[in-house]
Amino acid sequence: MLALESPYIEKIVLSKSARVGYAIFINTSVAWLVSNDPGNIMIVQNTQGDAEKFATKEIGKVFNHCSSVMSKLYGKNTSTEKSFFGGDLSVVWATSASSFRMVTIKYLFMDEISGYPDNVDKEGDSIDLAITRTESEGQRKIVLGSTPKEAGTCKITREFLRTDQRYLYVPCPHCDFKQRLKLENFRYSPKNYKDAHFVCIHCSGKIEEHHKFNMVEAGEWRATREFECCGVHQTPERWDETGSALCCKCGEPGDTNERGKIDAGFHIWSAYNDNPNTSLPSIAAEYDKAKKDPRKMQTFMNTKVGVEYSDASRAHKLNNFEELYKRREYYSPMESLPEQVRCVLATIDTQKNRFDYHFWAVGERGEMWAIHYGKIHGDPEDVSTQQNLIRELETEFTLSDGRTIGVFAAAMDCNGHAWKAMLEFCAPYQGWIFAIRGEGNAKTKFKPEFTLTYKVHPEARCEYRSLNVHQLKNRAAERLNNEMPGKNFIHFPVNDVFDLVYFQMLTAEELKGSGSNVKWDKKPDQKRNEPWDLLVYVLWLYDFLRPEIQDASPQEPLGLIDPNAHKITDDIIETDYGDYYETSDYGDY
Repeated sequence: MLALESPYIEKIVLSKSARVGYAIFINTSVAWLVSNDPGNIMIVQNTQGDAEKFATKEIGKVFNHCSSVMSKLYGKNTSTEKSFFGGDLSVVWATSASSFRMVTIKYLFMDEISGYPDNVDKEGDSIDLAITRTESEGQRKIVLGSTPKEAGTCKITREFLRTDQRYLYVPCPHCDFKQRLKLENFRYSPKNYKDAHFVCIHCSGKIEEHHKFNMVEAGEWRATREFECCGVHQTPERWDETGSALCCKCGEPGDTNERGKIDAGFHIWSAYNDNPNTSLPSIAAEYDKAKKDPRKMQTFMNTKVGVEYSDASRAHKLNNFEELYKRREYYSPMESLPEQVRCVLATIDTQKNRFDYHFWAVGERGEMWAIHYGKIHGDPEDVSTQQNLIRELETEFTLSDGRTIGVFAAAMDCNGHAWKAMLEFCAPYQGWIFAIRGEGNAKTKFKPEFTLTYKVHPEARCEYRSLNVHQLKNRAAERLNNEMPGKNFIHFPVNDVFDLVYFQMLTAEELKGSGSNVKWDKKPDQKRNEPWDLLVYVLWLYDFLRPEIQDASPQEPLGLIDPNAHKITDDIIETDYGDYYETSDYGDY
Protein backbone atom coordinates (compact mmCIF):
# COMPACT_ATOMS: atom_id res chain seq x y z
CA MET A 1 0.00 0.00 0.00
CA LEU A 2 2.96 2.33 0.48
CA ALA A 3 3.49 2.44 -3.29
CA LEU A 4 -0.20 3.16 -3.83
CA GLU A 5 -0.17 6.01 -1.29
CA SER A 6 3.12 7.58 -2.44
CA PRO A 7 2.54 10.93 -4.22
CA TYR A 8 5.64 10.25 -6.35
CA ILE A 9 4.54 6.87 -7.74
CA GLU A 10 2.11 7.10 -10.66
CA LYS A 11 2.51 3.68 -12.28
CA ILE A 12 3.01 0.28 -10.65
CA VAL A 13 4.07 -2.77 -12.68
CA LEU A 14 4.15 -6.16 -10.99
CA SER A 15 5.94 -8.97 -12.83
CA LYS A 16 5.28 -12.05 -10.79
CA SER A 17 5.03 -15.79 -10.51
CA ALA A 18 1.60 -17.34 -10.01
CA ARG A 19 -0.20 -17.27 -6.68
CA VAL A 20 1.65 -14.46 -4.92
CA GLY A 21 -1.49 -12.51 -3.94
CA TYR A 22 -2.06 -10.01 -6.77
CA ALA A 23 -5.84 -10.49 -6.61
CA ILE A 24 -5.73 -9.84 -2.86
CA PHE A 25 -3.69 -6.70 -3.55
CA ILE A 26 -6.34 -5.44 -5.99
CA ASN A 27 -9.14 -6.21 -3.53
CA THR A 28 -7.50 -4.47 -0.56
CA SER A 29 -6.43 -1.52 -2.72
CA VAL A 30 -9.98 -1.01 -3.99
CA ALA A 31 -11.36 -1.29 -0.45
CA TRP A 32 -8.89 1.32 0.81
CA LEU A 33 -9.57 3.70 -2.10
CA VAL A 34 -13.38 3.48 -1.74
CA SER A 35 -13.05 4.13 1.99
CA ASN A 36 -10.34 6.81 2.00
CA ASP A 37 -9.78 8.42 -1.42
CA PRO A 38 -12.71 7.61 -3.73
CA GLY A 39 -12.61 8.06 -7.48
CA ASN A 40 -13.55 6.20 -10.64
CA ILE A 41 -11.97 2.73 -10.61
CA MET A 42 -11.54 0.31 -13.52
CA ILE A 43 -10.38 -3.30 -13.26
CA VAL A 44 -9.40 -4.92 -16.57
CA GLN A 45 -9.37 -8.67 -17.01
CA ASN A 46 -8.32 -10.60 -20.11
CA THR A 47 -11.67 -11.99 -21.31
CA GLN A 48 -15.34 -11.44 -20.51
CA GLY A 49 -15.42 -14.73 -18.63
CA ASP A 50 -12.41 -13.69 -16.54
CA ALA A 51 -14.03 -10.32 -15.79
CA GLU A 52 -17.32 -11.84 -14.65
CA LYS A 53 -15.52 -14.44 -12.53
CA PHE A 54 -13.33 -11.80 -10.87
CA ALA A 55 -16.31 -9.50 -10.30
CA THR A 56 -18.20 -12.28 -8.51
CA LYS A 57 -15.54 -14.28 -6.70
CA GLU A 58 -13.00 -11.58 -5.88
CA ILE A 59 -13.98 -7.91 -5.82
CA GLY A 60 -17.65 -8.78 -5.28
CA LYS A 61 -16.81 -10.21 -1.85
CA VAL A 62 -15.23 -6.89 -0.85
CA PHE A 63 -18.43 -4.99 -1.64
CA ASN A 64 -20.63 -7.63 -0.01
CA HIS A 65 -18.69 -8.29 3.20
CA CYS A 66 -16.46 -5.28 4.02
CA SER A 67 -18.51 -2.95 6.23
CA SER A 68 -16.53 0.23 5.47
CA VAL A 69 -17.01 -0.36 1.73
CA MET A 70 -20.66 -1.41 2.05
CA SER A 71 -21.46 1.82 3.84
CA LYS A 72 -20.22 3.83 0.83
CA LEU A 73 -22.40 2.10 -1.78
CA TYR A 74 -24.86 4.36 -3.54
CA GLY A 75 -26.77 3.82 -6.80
CA LYS A 76 -25.89 1.18 -9.39
CA ASN A 77 -24.92 -2.21 -7.97
CA THR A 78 -24.47 -4.99 -10.53
CA SER A 79 -21.82 -7.71 -10.62
CA THR A 80 -19.49 -5.75 -12.95
CA GLU A 81 -20.54 -2.15 -12.15
CA LYS A 82 -20.92 -0.52 -8.76
CA SER A 83 -21.44 3.07 -7.63
CA PHE A 84 -20.30 4.56 -4.33
CA PHE A 85 -19.92 8.01 -2.86
CA GLY A 86 -17.24 9.76 -4.91
CA GLY A 87 -16.91 7.33 -7.80
CA ASP A 88 -17.75 4.19 -9.73
CA LEU A 89 -16.21 0.75 -10.16
CA SER A 90 -16.30 -1.13 -13.46
CA VAL A 91 -14.87 -4.57 -14.22
CA VAL A 92 -14.22 -4.85 -17.98
CA TRP A 93 -12.36 -7.11 -20.40
CA ALA A 94 -9.41 -6.36 -22.69
CA THR A 95 -10.81 -8.21 -25.70
CA SER A 96 -13.43 -5.50 -26.34
CA ALA A 97 -12.44 -1.98 -27.38
CA SER A 98 -15.85 -0.70 -26.22
CA SER A 99 -14.70 -1.36 -22.63
CA PHE A 100 -12.55 1.76 -22.86
CA ARG A 101 -15.01 4.24 -24.37
CA MET A 102 -16.78 7.18 -22.69
CA VAL A 103 -15.17 6.70 -19.27
CA THR A 104 -12.75 8.72 -17.16
CA ILE A 105 -10.66 6.69 -14.75
CA LYS A 106 -8.55 7.77 -11.79
CA TYR A 107 -7.50 4.31 -10.60
CA LEU A 108 -6.72 1.64 -13.20
CA PHE A 109 -5.94 -1.98 -12.33
CA MET A 110 -5.00 -4.37 -15.16
CA ASP A 111 -4.64 -8.09 -14.52
CA GLU A 112 -2.77 -10.75 -16.57
CA ILE A 113 -1.79 -8.24 -19.26
CA SER A 114 0.53 -10.76 -20.96
CA GLY A 115 -2.60 -12.37 -22.37
CA TYR A 116 -4.08 -9.16 -23.77
CA PRO A 117 -4.56 -8.90 -27.56
CA ASP A 118 -2.07 -6.79 -29.53
CA ASN A 119 -4.76 -5.02 -31.55
CA VAL A 120 -8.23 -5.17 -30.04
CA ASP A 121 -11.01 -4.63 -32.60
CA LYS A 122 -8.39 -2.97 -34.85
CA GLU A 123 -8.26 0.02 -32.48
CA GLY A 124 -4.82 -0.60 -30.99
CA ASP A 125 -3.20 -2.06 -27.90
CA SER A 126 -5.71 -2.57 -25.10
CA ILE A 127 -3.18 -1.43 -22.48
CA ASP A 128 -2.74 1.91 -24.24
CA LEU A 129 -6.50 2.26 -24.74
CA ALA A 130 -7.08 1.76 -21.02
CA ILE A 131 -4.32 4.15 -19.90
CA THR A 132 -5.72 6.83 -22.24
CA ARG A 133 -8.84 6.92 -20.04
CA THR A 134 -6.71 8.21 -17.12
CA GLU A 135 -5.08 11.15 -18.91
CA SER A 136 -7.38 13.82 -17.46
CA GLU A 137 -6.59 12.77 -13.86
CA GLY A 138 -3.63 14.57 -12.32
CA GLN A 139 -3.34 12.15 -9.37
CA ARG A 140 -3.99 8.94 -11.29
CA LYS A 141 -2.71 5.50 -10.33
CA ILE A 142 -2.03 2.85 -12.96
CA VAL A 143 -1.38 -0.72 -11.82
CA LEU A 144 -0.38 -3.50 -14.24
CA GLY A 145 0.27 -7.06 -13.15
CA SER A 146 0.80 -10.41 -14.81
CA THR A 147 2.62 -13.68 -14.91
CA PRO A 148 5.12 -13.45 -17.82
CA LYS A 149 4.78 -15.54 -20.95
CA GLU A 150 6.91 -16.08 -24.06
CA ALA A 151 10.15 -14.12 -24.40
CA GLY A 152 10.16 -11.42 -27.04
CA THR A 153 6.41 -10.81 -27.02
CA CYS A 154 5.72 -10.72 -23.28
CA LYS A 155 3.82 -7.55 -22.37
CA ILE A 156 4.52 -7.55 -18.63
CA THR A 157 8.25 -7.91 -19.24
CA ARG A 158 8.12 -5.03 -21.71
CA GLU A 159 6.33 -2.84 -19.17
CA PHE A 160 8.60 -3.90 -16.29
CA LEU A 161 11.74 -2.96 -18.22
CA ARG A 162 10.34 0.56 -18.60
CA THR A 163 10.18 0.97 -14.82
CA ASP A 164 12.82 1.43 -12.11
CA GLN A 165 12.92 -2.39 -11.70
CA ARG A 166 12.58 -3.18 -8.00
CA TYR A 167 13.42 -6.47 -6.33
CA LEU A 168 12.97 -7.66 -2.77
CA TYR A 169 16.31 -7.78 -0.96
CA VAL A 170 16.34 -10.03 2.11
CA PRO A 171 19.04 -10.40 4.81
CA CYS A 172 21.13 -13.55 4.97
CA PRO A 173 20.37 -15.37 8.27
CA HIS A 174 24.11 -15.89 8.80
CA CYS A 175 25.82 -12.62 7.82
CA ASP A 176 22.84 -10.23 7.44
CA PHE A 177 23.94 -9.23 3.92
CA LYS A 178 20.88 -8.20 1.91
CA GLN A 179 20.45 -9.82 -1.47
CA ARG A 180 17.94 -11.05 -4.01
CA LEU A 181 16.94 -14.69 -4.10
CA LYS A 182 18.04 -15.74 -7.59
CA LEU A 183 17.56 -19.04 -9.35
CA GLU A 184 21.26 -19.04 -10.29
CA ASN A 185 22.12 -19.24 -6.57
CA PHE A 186 19.67 -22.09 -5.93
CA ARG A 187 21.18 -25.49 -5.07
CA TYR A 188 19.70 -28.95 -4.61
CA SER A 189 20.50 -32.63 -5.00
CA PRO A 190 18.32 -34.64 -7.42
CA LYS A 191 18.54 -37.46 -4.89
CA ASN A 192 17.39 -35.36 -1.94
CA TYR A 193 15.17 -32.36 -2.70
CA LYS A 194 14.77 -31.72 1.02
CA ASP A 195 18.27 -30.29 1.04
CA ALA A 196 17.31 -27.50 -1.40
CA HIS A 197 18.71 -24.13 -0.41
CA PHE A 198 20.07 -20.83 -1.67
CA VAL A 199 23.73 -19.88 -1.30
CA CYS A 200 24.49 -16.47 0.19
CA ILE A 201 26.51 -14.45 -2.33
CA HIS A 202 28.44 -12.83 0.53
CA CYS A 203 29.29 -15.59 3.03
CA SER A 204 28.33 -18.73 1.04
CA GLY A 205 26.09 -19.84 3.90
CA LYS A 206 23.04 -22.02 3.30
CA ILE A 207 19.70 -20.20 3.17
CA GLU A 208 17.08 -22.87 3.88
CA GLU A 209 13.30 -23.06 3.96
CA HIS A 210 12.97 -22.35 7.68
CA HIS A 211 14.87 -19.07 7.22
CA LYS A 212 12.44 -17.63 4.67
CA PHE A 213 9.71 -16.18 6.88
CA ASN A 214 11.98 -13.98 9.00
CA MET A 215 14.06 -12.99 5.96
CA VAL A 216 11.04 -11.82 3.99
CA GLU A 217 9.67 -9.97 7.01
CA ALA A 218 12.97 -8.06 7.23
CA GLY A 219 13.26 -7.56 3.47
CA GLU A 220 13.21 -4.25 1.64
CA TRP A 221 12.36 -3.29 -1.93
CA ARG A 222 15.15 -1.66 -3.93
CA ALA A 223 14.97 -0.02 -7.35
CA THR A 224 17.91 -1.24 -9.45
CA ARG A 225 17.79 0.73 -12.72
CA GLU A 226 20.51 3.30 -13.26
CA PHE A 227 19.28 6.87 -13.61
CA GLU A 228 20.41 10.46 -14.03
CA CYS A 229 19.57 13.23 -11.57
CA CYS A 230 21.20 16.57 -10.74
CA GLY A 231 23.46 16.07 -13.77
CA VAL A 232 24.94 12.85 -12.37
CA HIS A 233 24.54 9.35 -13.80
CA GLN A 234 23.90 7.11 -10.80
CA THR A 235 23.58 3.50 -9.74
CA PRO A 236 21.01 3.27 -6.91
CA GLU A 237 22.65 3.21 -3.47
CA ARG A 238 19.96 4.76 -1.23
CA TRP A 239 16.22 4.08 -1.16
CA ASP A 240 13.14 5.42 0.62
CA GLU A 241 10.62 3.25 2.45
CA THR A 242 8.80 2.35 -0.79
CA GLY A 243 11.99 1.26 -2.58
CA SER A 244 12.38 4.36 -4.78
CA ALA A 245 16.02 5.21 -5.56
CA LEU A 246 17.20 8.49 -4.02
CA CYS A 247 19.56 10.92 -5.72
CA CYS A 248 23.00 11.11 -4.10
CA LYS A 249 22.88 14.94 -4.32
CA CYS A 250 19.35 16.21 -3.70
CA GLY A 251 18.14 13.21 -1.69
CA GLU A 252 14.85 13.09 -3.61
CA PRO A 253 13.59 10.18 -5.75
CA GLY A 254 15.74 10.43 -8.87
CA ASP A 255 14.44 7.90 -11.40
CA THR A 256 11.39 9.85 -12.58
CA ASN A 257 9.53 9.98 -15.89
CA GLU A 258 8.88 12.98 -18.11
CA ARG A 259 6.16 14.23 -15.71
CA GLY A 260 8.38 14.01 -12.65
CA LYS A 261 6.54 10.89 -11.47
CA ILE A 262 7.89 7.40 -10.77
CA ASP A 263 7.11 4.29 -12.79
CA ALA A 264 7.69 1.64 -10.12
CA GLY A 265 8.29 -1.96 -11.19
CA PHE A 266 8.21 -4.90 -8.75
CA HIS A 267 9.35 -8.46 -9.41
CA ILE A 268 8.47 -11.27 -7.04
CA TRP A 269 8.59 -15.05 -7.42
CA SER A 270 7.54 -18.14 -5.55
CA ALA A 271 10.83 -18.56 -3.65
CA TYR A 272 9.69 -15.69 -1.40
CA ASN A 273 6.30 -17.30 -0.79
CA ASP A 274 5.74 -18.79 2.66
CA ASN A 275 3.56 -21.62 1.42
CA PRO A 276 4.12 -25.40 1.82
CA ASN A 277 3.41 -25.96 -1.87
CA THR A 278 6.08 -23.47 -2.91
CA SER A 279 8.71 -24.52 -0.39
CA LEU A 280 12.29 -24.79 -1.58
CA PRO A 281 12.15 -28.62 -1.82
CA SER A 282 8.96 -28.30 -3.93
CA ILE A 283 10.62 -25.76 -6.21
CA ALA A 284 13.65 -28.05 -6.55
CA ALA A 285 11.49 -31.01 -7.54
CA GLU A 286 9.63 -28.99 -10.20
CA TYR A 287 12.85 -27.44 -11.51
CA ASP A 288 14.48 -30.85 -11.85
CA LYS A 289 11.50 -32.19 -13.84
CA ALA A 290 11.43 -29.07 -16.02
CA LYS A 291 15.08 -29.50 -16.98
CA LYS A 292 14.15 -32.76 -18.69
CA ASP A 293 11.23 -31.34 -20.67
CA PRO A 294 11.33 -27.93 -22.44
CA ARG A 295 7.53 -27.71 -22.28
CA LYS A 296 7.64 -27.99 -18.52
CA MET A 297 10.48 -25.48 -18.38
CA GLN A 298 8.25 -22.87 -20.06
CA THR A 299 5.64 -23.37 -17.34
CA PHE A 300 8.20 -23.43 -14.54
CA MET A 301 9.96 -20.22 -15.59
CA ASN A 302 6.68 -18.37 -16.16
CA THR A 303 4.63 -19.51 -13.17
CA LYS A 304 7.31 -20.25 -10.56
CA VAL A 305 10.20 -17.88 -11.35
CA GLY A 306 8.02 -15.15 -12.85
CA VAL A 307 10.17 -14.41 -15.89
CA GLU A 308 9.59 -14.59 -19.64
CA TYR A 309 10.90 -17.68 -21.39
CA SER A 310 11.37 -18.97 -24.91
CA ASP A 311 12.51 -22.38 -26.11
CA ALA A 312 14.06 -20.66 -29.12
CA SER A 313 16.32 -18.66 -26.86
CA ARG A 314 17.43 -21.76 -24.97
CA ALA A 315 18.23 -23.73 -28.11
CA HIS A 316 21.14 -21.45 -28.95
CA LYS A 317 21.94 -20.05 -25.52
CA LEU A 318 25.67 -19.34 -25.42
CA ASN A 319 27.83 -20.84 -22.71
CA ASN A 320 29.09 -18.43 -20.09
CA PHE A 321 32.20 -16.55 -21.27
CA GLU A 322 34.09 -17.69 -18.18
CA GLU A 323 33.51 -21.33 -19.13
CA LEU A 324 34.94 -20.70 -22.60
CA TYR A 325 37.89 -18.90 -21.03
CA LYS A 326 38.58 -21.89 -18.78
CA ARG A 327 38.50 -24.16 -21.84
CA ARG A 328 41.62 -22.58 -23.38
CA GLU A 329 44.44 -24.92 -24.34
CA TYR A 330 48.22 -24.75 -24.32
CA TYR A 331 49.30 -24.37 -27.93
CA SER A 332 51.29 -21.59 -29.65
CA PRO A 333 49.71 -21.04 -33.06
CA MET A 334 51.99 -18.15 -34.03
CA GLU A 335 54.98 -20.47 -33.62
CA SER A 336 53.62 -23.72 -35.03
CA LEU A 337 50.17 -24.79 -36.20
CA PRO A 338 48.57 -28.07 -35.11
CA GLU A 339 49.35 -30.95 -37.46
CA GLN A 340 45.67 -31.36 -38.43
CA VAL A 341 45.52 -27.91 -40.09
CA ARG A 342 44.49 -27.80 -43.75
CA CYS A 343 44.40 -24.03 -44.26
CA VAL A 344 44.33 -20.64 -42.57
CA LEU A 345 41.38 -18.30 -43.03
CA ALA A 346 41.08 -14.64 -42.02
CA THR A 347 38.14 -12.39 -41.22
CA ILE A 348 38.08 -8.60 -41.08
CA ASP A 349 35.58 -6.26 -39.45
CA THR A 350 35.57 -2.62 -40.60
CA GLN A 351 35.14 0.05 -37.92
CA LYS A 352 35.22 3.86 -38.22
CA ASN A 353 38.76 4.13 -36.91
CA ARG A 354 40.29 0.70 -37.41
CA PHE A 355 40.22 -2.80 -38.83
CA ASP A 356 39.67 -5.74 -36.48
CA TYR A 357 41.05 -8.99 -37.89
CA HIS A 358 41.16 -12.63 -36.85
CA PHE A 359 43.20 -15.60 -38.06
CA TRP A 360 41.71 -19.10 -37.88
CA ALA A 361 43.28 -22.49 -38.64
CA VAL A 362 40.90 -25.05 -40.12
CA GLY A 363 41.26 -28.81 -39.89
CA GLU A 364 39.24 -31.86 -40.79
CA ARG A 365 35.44 -31.86 -40.39
CA GLY A 366 35.29 -28.17 -39.55
CA GLU A 367 37.53 -28.29 -36.47
CA MET A 368 39.08 -24.84 -35.92
CA TRP A 369 41.87 -23.29 -33.92
CA ALA A 370 41.90 -19.60 -33.08
CA ILE A 371 45.32 -18.21 -34.04
CA HIS A 372 45.30 -14.48 -33.42
CA TYR A 373 42.99 -11.51 -32.94
CA GLY A 374 44.25 -8.00 -33.54
CA LYS A 375 43.49 -4.43 -34.56
CA ILE A 376 44.93 -2.01 -37.11
CA HIS A 377 44.17 1.53 -36.05
CA GLY A 378 43.63 4.29 -38.58
CA ASP A 379 41.06 5.51 -41.09
CA PRO A 380 40.00 2.46 -43.16
CA GLU A 381 39.90 4.69 -46.25
CA ASP A 382 43.56 5.72 -45.88
CA VAL A 383 45.97 3.84 -48.12
CA SER A 384 48.46 3.44 -45.27
CA THR A 385 45.87 1.73 -43.06
CA GLN A 386 44.87 -0.56 -45.91
CA GLN A 387 48.50 -1.44 -46.63
CA ASN A 388 49.01 -2.30 -42.96
CA LEU A 389 46.05 -4.66 -43.20
CA ILE A 390 47.46 -6.36 -46.29
CA ARG A 391 50.79 -6.81 -44.51
CA GLU A 392 49.00 -8.56 -41.66
CA LEU A 393 47.09 -10.77 -44.10
CA GLU A 394 50.43 -11.71 -45.69
CA THR A 395 51.60 -13.22 -42.38
CA GLU A 396 53.22 -16.62 -42.87
CA PHE A 397 52.43 -19.49 -40.53
CA THR A 398 54.59 -22.51 -39.79
CA LEU A 399 53.17 -26.00 -40.09
CA SER A 400 54.16 -28.79 -37.73
CA ASP A 401 56.52 -30.20 -40.40
CA GLY A 402 58.30 -26.85 -40.87
CA ARG A 403 56.65 -25.76 -44.12
CA THR A 404 54.93 -22.38 -44.26
CA ILE A 405 51.47 -21.39 -45.44
CA GLY A 406 49.68 -18.09 -45.84
CA VAL A 407 46.08 -16.98 -45.53
CA PHE A 408 44.18 -19.03 -48.10
CA ALA A 409 41.16 -16.68 -48.15
CA ALA A 410 39.70 -13.79 -46.16
CA ALA A 411 36.19 -12.46 -45.64
CA MET A 412 35.88 -8.71 -45.12
CA ASP A 413 32.78 -6.99 -43.81
CA CYS A 414 32.20 -3.96 -46.03
CA ASN A 415 28.82 -3.00 -44.63
CA GLY A 416 28.20 0.32 -42.92
CA HIS A 417 31.10 2.74 -42.77
CA ALA A 418 32.77 3.55 -46.11
CA TRP A 419 30.85 0.82 -47.94
CA LYS A 420 31.91 1.81 -51.46
CA ALA A 421 35.50 2.61 -50.44
CA MET A 422 35.90 -0.83 -48.87
CA LEU A 423 34.60 -2.50 -52.03
CA GLU A 424 37.14 -0.51 -54.05
CA PHE A 425 39.82 -1.74 -51.65
CA CYS A 426 38.71 -5.38 -52.06
CA ALA A 427 38.40 -5.22 -55.86
CA PRO A 428 42.09 -5.92 -56.73
CA TYR A 429 42.13 -8.87 -54.31
CA GLN A 430 38.94 -10.62 -55.48
CA GLY A 431 39.29 -14.36 -55.07
CA TRP A 432 41.50 -13.87 -52.04
CA ILE A 433 39.49 -11.30 -50.08
CA PHE A 434 35.73 -11.84 -50.30
CA ALA A 435 33.60 -8.73 -49.71
CA ILE A 436 30.55 -9.48 -47.57
CA ARG A 437 27.73 -7.66 -45.84
CA GLY A 438 25.34 -8.96 -43.21
CA GLU A 439 21.60 -9.09 -43.65
CA GLY A 440 19.07 -10.05 -41.03
CA ASN A 441 15.62 -8.90 -42.11
CA ALA A 442 12.52 -10.86 -41.17
CA LYS A 443 11.84 -12.06 -44.71
CA THR A 444 15.15 -13.84 -45.19
CA LYS A 445 16.49 -14.82 -41.76
CA PHE A 446 14.67 -18.16 -41.68
CA LYS A 447 16.04 -19.32 -45.03
CA PRO A 448 18.51 -22.22 -44.68
CA GLU A 449 21.03 -20.66 -47.07
CA PHE A 450 24.00 -18.82 -45.59
CA THR A 451 24.47 -16.71 -48.74
CA LEU A 452 21.39 -14.68 -49.64
CA THR A 453 22.54 -12.68 -52.66
CA TYR A 454 25.51 -12.30 -54.98
CA LYS A 455 26.05 -8.97 -56.73
CA VAL A 456 28.72 -6.88 -58.40
CA HIS A 457 28.95 -3.20 -57.52
CA PRO A 458 28.86 -1.35 -60.89
CA GLU A 459 31.20 1.46 -59.85
CA ALA A 460 33.61 -0.34 -57.53
CA ARG A 461 33.57 -3.34 -59.90
CA CYS A 462 33.74 -5.65 -56.95
CA GLU A 463 31.62 -8.71 -56.24
CA TYR A 464 30.00 -8.96 -52.83
CA ARG A 465 27.70 -11.35 -51.02
CA SER A 466 24.93 -10.74 -48.51
CA LEU A 467 25.03 -13.17 -45.61
CA ASN A 468 22.19 -14.67 -43.59
CA VAL A 469 23.60 -13.53 -40.25
CA HIS A 470 20.72 -14.94 -38.23
CA GLN A 471 21.39 -18.51 -39.31
CA LEU A 472 25.15 -18.00 -39.12
CA LYS A 473 24.85 -16.76 -35.54
CA ASN A 474 22.77 -19.81 -34.68
CA ARG A 475 25.59 -21.92 -36.10
CA ALA A 476 28.21 -19.91 -34.17
CA ALA A 477 26.35 -20.53 -30.89
CA GLU A 478 26.20 -24.25 -31.66
CA ARG A 479 29.95 -24.26 -32.32
CA LEU A 480 30.79 -22.46 -29.09
CA ASN A 481 28.49 -24.77 -27.10
CA ASN A 482 30.24 -27.82 -28.55
CA GLU A 483 32.37 -29.21 -25.71
CA MET A 484 33.83 -32.28 -27.43
CA PRO A 485 37.06 -31.78 -29.44
CA GLY A 486 36.78 -32.98 -33.00
CA LYS A 487 34.09 -32.16 -35.53
CA ASN A 488 33.06 -28.47 -35.42
CA PHE A 489 34.96 -27.82 -32.19
CA ILE A 490 36.72 -24.46 -31.75
CA HIS A 491 40.03 -24.37 -29.85
CA PHE A 492 41.39 -21.24 -28.15
CA PRO A 493 45.00 -20.82 -26.98
CA VAL A 494 46.22 -19.68 -23.59
CA ASN A 495 47.81 -16.27 -24.19
CA ASP A 496 47.25 -12.57 -23.46
CA VAL A 497 45.23 -11.98 -26.63
CA PHE A 498 42.53 -14.46 -25.73
CA ASP A 499 41.72 -13.02 -22.30
CA LEU A 500 38.44 -12.63 -20.41
CA VAL A 501 37.58 -9.45 -22.32
CA TYR A 502 37.90 -11.34 -25.60
CA PHE A 503 35.48 -14.03 -24.44
CA GLN A 504 33.05 -11.41 -23.14
CA MET A 505 32.99 -9.91 -26.63
CA LEU A 506 32.77 -13.39 -28.17
CA THR A 507 29.56 -14.06 -26.18
CA ALA A 508 28.25 -10.47 -26.40
CA GLU A 509 24.93 -11.36 -28.03
CA GLU A 510 21.94 -13.44 -27.06
CA LEU A 511 18.88 -14.72 -28.85
CA LYS A 512 15.80 -12.73 -27.85
CA GLY A 513 12.14 -13.19 -28.61
CA SER A 514 10.39 -16.06 -30.26
CA GLY A 515 8.54 -16.98 -33.41
CA SER A 516 8.95 -14.42 -36.19
CA ASN A 517 10.24 -11.87 -33.65
CA VAL A 518 13.30 -13.88 -32.66
CA LYS A 519 16.59 -12.07 -33.21
CA TRP A 520 20.18 -11.91 -32.03
CA ASP A 521 20.95 -8.75 -30.07
CA LYS A 522 23.63 -7.45 -27.72
CA LYS A 523 23.28 -8.30 -24.07
CA PRO A 524 22.57 -5.40 -21.68
CA ASP A 525 25.66 -3.25 -21.01
CA GLN A 526 27.65 -5.10 -23.69
CA LYS A 527 29.08 -2.62 -26.21
CA ARG A 528 31.73 -4.65 -28.06
CA ASN A 529 31.10 -7.80 -30.11
CA GLU A 530 33.81 -7.86 -32.80
CA PRO A 531 35.14 -11.40 -32.04
CA TRP A 532 31.57 -12.70 -32.28
CA ASP A 533 31.12 -11.09 -35.70
CA LEU A 534 34.50 -12.35 -36.87
CA LEU A 535 33.53 -15.89 -35.87
CA VAL A 536 30.29 -15.55 -37.84
CA TYR A 537 32.26 -14.46 -40.93
CA VAL A 538 34.70 -17.35 -40.75
CA LEU A 539 31.88 -19.86 -40.49
CA TRP A 540 30.44 -18.45 -43.70
CA LEU A 541 33.86 -18.51 -45.38
CA TYR A 542 34.49 -22.09 -44.31
CA ASP A 543 31.06 -23.12 -45.55
CA PHE A 544 31.59 -21.33 -48.87
CA LEU A 545 35.00 -22.93 -49.47
CA ARG A 546 34.25 -26.27 -47.88
CA PRO A 547 34.63 -28.41 -51.04
CA GLU A 548 38.18 -27.11 -51.54
CA ILE A 549 39.04 -27.44 -47.84
CA GLN A 550 37.73 -31.01 -47.69
CA ASP A 551 39.89 -31.98 -50.68
CA ALA A 552 43.00 -30.71 -48.91
CA SER A 553 45.04 -32.70 -46.41
CA PRO A 554 47.77 -32.06 -43.84
CA GLN A 555 50.22 -33.33 -46.47
CA GLU A 556 48.83 -30.99 -49.12
CA PRO A 557 47.37 -28.01 -47.27
CA LEU A 558 45.89 -24.97 -48.98
CA GLY A 559 47.90 -21.77 -49.13
CA LEU A 560 51.46 -23.15 -49.28
CA ILE A 561 53.80 -20.23 -49.78
CA ASP A 562 54.62 -19.76 -53.49
CA PRO A 563 54.41 -16.90 -56.03
CA ASN A 564 50.65 -17.45 -56.44
CA ALA A 565 49.85 -17.71 -52.75
CA HIS A 566 47.37 -14.84 -52.84
CA LYS A 567 45.34 -16.04 -55.80
CA ILE A 568 42.64 -18.67 -55.82
CA THR A 569 42.31 -20.43 -59.15
CA ASP A 570 39.37 -19.50 -61.33
CA ASP A 571 37.61 -22.83 -60.93
CA ILE A 572 37.00 -22.12 -57.22
CA ILE A 573 34.62 -19.25 -58.00
CA GLU A 574 31.70 -20.38 -60.10
CA THR A 575 30.61 -17.87 -62.71
CA ASP A 576 27.03 -19.12 -62.57
CA TYR A 577 26.42 -18.46 -58.87
CA GLY A 578 23.52 -20.07 -57.02
CA ASP A 579 22.40 -20.26 -53.42
CA TYR A 580 21.84 -24.00 -53.40
CA TYR A 581 25.40 -25.24 -53.50
CA GLU A 582 26.48 -28.28 -51.54
CA THR A 583 27.78 -26.36 -48.54
CA SER A 584 24.30 -25.18 -47.58
CA ASP A 585 23.32 -28.77 -46.76
CA TYR A 586 22.59 -28.83 -43.01
CA GLY A 587 22.61 -32.59 -42.99
CA ASP A 588 26.34 -32.68 -43.63
CA TYR A 589 27.11 -30.20 -40.87
